[in-house]
Amino acid sequence: MSSVDQMTGQSEQAKARQRSQGRVSLWLGTAATAMLVCPLLPAPVPTWVRFLPVYFIVPLGIAAIVSGLVALRRMRNKEGADPFWARAGIAFGTVAVVLPLAVLVWALWALSQTYD
Repeated sequence: MSSVDQMTGQSEQAKARQRSQGRVSLWLGTAATAMLVCPLLPAPVPTWVRFLPVYFIVPLGIAAIVSGLVALRRMRNKEGADPFWARAGIAFGTVAVVLPLAVLVWALWALSQTYD
């Protein structure tokens, strides 16, 4: 194998790595968002399967946001970098963090209204 072939192979690997940056963020964000529906699973599903993932939603969402921001920062000023995966992970992570917090605030407000 010549040095030109090696350099071409290495540059192809580097481009593939740049294009795939942010996929960890996407996977974390997707997992966190998918866990939002676990409590809505039917009753025959074991209780621990329905409610254990609830404890991991916000931490996974935060991890998706942080890893997406890190990937975006690494991609800055690089040719061939595709920020789609990182931005999608940040979006899913944000949904996974904001939605449970909004439900919690609403529940606390509703409970305070019943005791007035």
